[in-house]
Amino acid sequence: MSSPPPRYLLTRRAALDLRNIYNRSRREWGDATAEHYMPDFYTAMSQAAENPDAGLLRQHRATPFLMVPARQHFVVYDRVPQGIVILTLLHQVRDIERLIADLSFSFLREIEKLKSEKPANIRKRGKKK
Repeated sequence: MSSPPPRYLLTRRAALDLRNIYNRSRREWGDATAEHYMPDFYTAMSQAAENPDAGLLRQHRATPFLMVPARQHFVVYDRVPQGIVILTLLHQVRDIERLIADLSFSFLREIEKLKSEKPANIRKRGKKK
């Protein structure tokens, strides 16, 4: 029996980042470009889930989060018992150190909750507990 594929979870912020990147891509470069651009983010997130240590090369930064490049962005993530959690997606030209340091309390609380939950306690999208 094969093991389940590596998982990644999205924080609310990461889901909003993906939506904003898609909408901006559509607005500035058109539907075709946006449709071509977005799968690279999902590939990067899947690869990070398969090999969470890939982000360790970026761990020399002042924050404890891991990062991998995806197009002109970084996928910022952390390990959780279920796999990895995608914290946010940030453009490479932004001040990532400051942005991560300025994360809101509710965002940090969401991350800690994900880290403390066991895989069976994660709610499937669209299903209520």
